[in-house]
Amino acid sequence: MRAVWLLLLLSLPGSEGVLVEVPRRVNGMVGNPVVLPCNFTSPYTGYTTFEITVIWKVKTFYKGPVLFNSTNRARNEEGFENVVHTNVNGRYRLAGDPRQNDASLELRSATLEDTSQYFCRVEVKRQGLPPYMKETNPGVILKITGPPIILNMFIQVINATQFTLVCLVRGEPAPNILWIDPQRLPVNGSNTPVTRGPGKYQVVGELHGPKLGGNYTCKATNSQGDVTHNIYFAVVNEDRALLKVIIGSITFIRETRQQPGSSKYWKVKPKSTAETACTVPESPPDFNKE
Repeated sequence: MRAVWLLLLLSLPGSEGVLVEVPRRVNGMVGNPVVLPCNFTSPYTGYTTFEITVIWKVKTFYKGPVLFNSTNRARNEEGFENVVHTNVNGRYRLAGDPRQNDASLELRSATLEDTSQYFCRVEVKRQGLPPYMKETNPGVILKITGPPIILNMFIQVINATQFTLVCLVRGEPAPNILWIDPQRLPVNGSNTPVTRGPGKYQVVGELHGPKLGGNYTCKATNSQGDVTHNIYFAVVNEDRALLKVIIGSITFIRETRQQPGSSKYWKVKPKSTAETACTVPESPPDFNKE
């Protein structure tokens, strides 16, 4: 199939008259702008009356979705202008000057979902003369990485006396997850599995059967950074299997704190269909009081 598309491209009118070059790979960071370089040459560079159309596509050569389409043309005697025909979500702009043979594209505020292959197409047209056009194949591969973000922490109820602490994290590269117990010691072993999913760029860390009461810390780390959140776990009066849980982190509690004297209600997620509600007061309760 790739050979068929390449043959089709070479058979297009004037495709042999334009040379378009892109790097094989570009790296970027979540939240930052990223430039996809693209340079070209054409037989009409000595003229001022020709038009240059720059088109950027994603995922698939030739038939891929168009993200950006802009035409650079003469504007009377006042120089040149770029007329934008397509700009998906307003996230793109020309990073170079087509009149200087630069069709580079800037992508604003990169996300992990921007990781893909991008194709630069240049069309050069002059009235009364054959058009020249060329699209890169292969394209430039954009790889976006980002530090870990803890999306959620909760306690999974297995039965009346068995519980699992769960930490859902998103990041690229896939984060490593370390649990730290209330004595500030790392928890290691087969009871702390880490699995991929459920979503893309997500991992789930679990701590089966916590033994101590107090704050457990989920620490997620990759090459781009690290993040920690706490979950407060306490089992009191084991004869009645009474569970009281305080979920959150210092940052989260500070952001969601209500008026003094009010309480915040959360839910502990059980493995069965039933759910156990618990109250999160302004400070951890005194479990020694009857």
